[in-house]
Amino acid sequence: MLTQIFISYSHSDTEFASRLTKDLEQAGYEVWLDRTDIQTGMRWDDEIVKGLNASKIFLVLLSNNSTASQNVKDEIGYAMDHNKQILPILLEACEVPFRLRRVQYVDFTVLKFNEGIQKVLTILKSFKPNQESESKAKPSAKKEKPMDPATLAVTATTLLAPYLAKLGESFIEEAGSRLPDKVGKVWEIIAARFKGNPTASSVANDLVKKADDTDNQEAFTLQLKKSLKEDEEFASALQAMLKEAQGQISNVGDGAVATNGSIGVGRIEIGGDVSGNIVVGNNNQVNDRRGKRK
Repeated sequence: MLTQIFISYSHSDTEFASRLTKDLEQAGYEVWLDRTDIQTGMRWDDEIVKGLNASKIFLVLLSNNSTASQNVKDEIGYAMDHNKQILPILLEACEVPFRLRRVQYVDFTVLKFNEGIQKVLTILKSFKPNQESESKAKPSAKKEKPMDPATLAVTATTLLAPYLAKLGESFIEEAGSRLPDKVGKVWEIIAARFKGNPTASSVANDLVKKADDTDNQEAFTLQLKKSLKEDEEFASALQAMLKEAQGQISNVGDGAVATNGSIGVGRIEIGGDVSGNIVVGNNNQVNDRRGKRK
């Protein structure tokens, strides 16, 4: 099976992206490029996520236009959060995104195209052993039991609401960067999934603006539940991020405490863990071990 590479770029750099794609395919790689791999009528964001998940390597073209693109920033964040092998290619002098500044890149501003391609191929070949060893190790890992969408949506909302309330009025795009690291990642993956859905984006904005409003929380939970039902990959990724966030939460509200088994945020408590029974709020239990699911 060919190794798939996802190319993230600004459409102003389409000519370079197309030329690069041709050379990579000639070298034996499979390349995912939005302009050729997204069919008319498909949901753009959903197809981007599928392309990212199917690709082992994430290659991003850096230019003034791409580094200013929110779509490219979202793709970079998703690739890094999902531990993709990342190779930036510098097309012109520009502000390199913060999260990429420690990643080795190929500088096409000082190399001729053919020289740059050879360097890219050399680096890509160095990626292969790591990817192969990881693929051998993964099958032996026990797959975590998925939570049902209703439980997962309630858990995420209950986790996020107290933090968002502390921000005061904000915007959906900036909220993630203002939250604690792991909690911010939970918000960012949800915000990315809601993008392109006017109803879902609207309720997310309402929650950011007034997170302590129970009507806003309920509306957000409902939209999140719908998204989780529609996209199993999104549900699995969100569940994993919630589990990571458990151990990082501390000192958000009065007397807030976090342990490996529970999350206390002000007056809200989540007991148990993300893959089992969960107690939310004032002894209200949500159990994912149900005999029948709707």
